[in-house]
Amino acid sequence: RDESQLRAEELMLAVGLDPSYLDRLPSELSGGEQQRVAIAGAFSANPEVVVADEAVSSLDVSVQAQVLNLLEDRQKELGNSYLFISHDLGVVRYLSDEIMVIYAGYVAEYGPSSSVLSLPSHPYTEALLSAAPVPDPTVESNSLRLEGAVPTMRERFPGCFFASRCPRKLGSICDDSPPPSQDAGEGNGHVISCHIPVKELSAVQS
Repeated sequence: RDESQLRAEELMLAVGLDPSYLDRLPSELSGGEQQRVAIAGAFSANPEVVVADEAVSSLDVSVQAQVLNLLEDRQKELGNSYLFISHDLGVVRYLSDEIMVIYAGYVAEYGPSSSVLSLPSHPYTEALLSAAPVPDPTVESNSLRLEGAVPTMRERFPGCFFASRCPRKLGSICDDSPPPSQDAGEGNGHVISCHIPVKELSAVQS
């Protein structure tokens, strides 16, 4: 027990909490403190890979930054990898080396984060990027609005998984044929699943 107690106290200190927090109930902790305790638990077995599913989605921006910095510090110290699942590309941009964009269980785009977060993009990635708020009020927003409803995970598609909502849909080919995986032309593993040729995507998105 003494060894377990010492390990728990060590983990509390590692995530920036006083060991006295071990005696507190969850209801006595703030959202940020709860996330820090969860992170401490995740690292308790010294894992090589940590799966973080919406790890900061319920936190305000300042607390998000604290938790992300903590995750980054732990990674530098221990050399572990993260599988970080999030709907927020701003958060993903901060933490990820590689990004996989998934829609309805299908891979829309994959590659190094710097490539995925710049053009050309899959139309779904393009919509996600355009939805991010721009802090400069003088910059005109070019938000790409998606019509229709998000499909259920049980739905299957004879053609493109994104055809029913795609603002750049070509026509019947998108309804009838699965999209090919295209090299985005950078030679770094950046792949886009779309019927629109990469050069055309780049032209309409620029």
